[in-house]
Amino acid sequence: MGYGIGGYIGMSIQSAFGTPTSSPFYIPFVSENLTENLNYLQIENLRTVYDAPNSVKGINNVTGDIVFEPHPIYTGFFLESCIGTSTSTLTTSLYVHEFLPRQTDFAADCALTPYTITMYKNVGSSYMIADAQIHTMAFEIVAGAIVRCTASVHGRELTKVVKATPTYIEADPYTWNQTSLQVAGSANGEFESATITIENPMVGVPTLNGELTEGKLLRDGFRNITVTGDQSFDTQAQEAKFRDGTLQSFKFTLTGDTVVGHTGQYNQLTFDMPDVKYTTFASPIAGAGRITAAYEGKAQYDTTSSYALRVTLANTYAAY
Repeated sequence: MGYGIGGYIGMSIQSAFGTPTSSPFYIPFVSENLTENLNYLQIENLRTVYDAPNSVKGINNVTGDIVFEPHPIYTGFFLESCIGTSTSTLTTSLYVHEFLPRQTDFAADCALTPYTITMYKNVGSSYMIADAQIHTMAFEIVAGAIVRCTASVHGRELTKVVKATPTYIEADPYTWNQTSLQVAGSANGEFESATITIENPMVGVPTLNGELTEGKLLRDGFRNITVTGDQSFDTQAQEAKFRDGTLQSFKFTLTGDTVVGHTGQYNQLTFDMPDVKYTTFASPIAGAGRITAAYEGKAQYDTTSSYALRVTLANTYAAY
């Protein structure tokens, strides 16, 4: 009997597309639905038989999501693929990793940094997904809850490998009470939830490579960075920003536990969006109770900062 409690997921960065790697970091996770898609092509030749002809193998790939509670160190591996290579700087006892969305492709055949993902389901062999790109990440921050992230994956190929023995780094995930928000440079305590989504639309490109796998994994549209959620409708201040189309900076700071032996040094995760414009702001009366406003904002590329989003991760890990 396979139990989820006995499963694991590991990730290791690849230096090139088409070259799987080993020695993964094992990632604590909540759930996964990574699925191998075995596509078939229907033969359409007529042969005086009313029944459909046989089908033949078509392009295969692997898609799905990994849901996890963001960890001070492991989160960086997901960001490395979804956003791009970080710049790491040692500050006292912590390394500060700055992730800026890449403005070039990782390679001619691969838009984002590829990873090899290994997955065991507590039955038989484990699975290895080669050339996995984490194209979308959605960080969900809700008052009264542990922070969650959903990472969407597009992988090129799945094979079976020998089961390993995972090891983990101990650290608690971030929680809602460790989150602070600044809007337009000022602290704002009216937001009750926020989901920050980084989306890189991806497409698998079949090529005449003699294989049943996609020859390239490339972009299929603009990168989109959004923030959605609910906030208390106590004033019309934010509604006015929506109606005027005002650009505002949004900065979410998640401050975790103290680094052992170093007072005043904390694990930290920061999302800095210098130009956000509300695209939706709705405050319907749903009954006799209090009114909340559902909002959606889109981050725009800021020419002064030269980014639409900057993610900063402070921890004890040297470099991603």
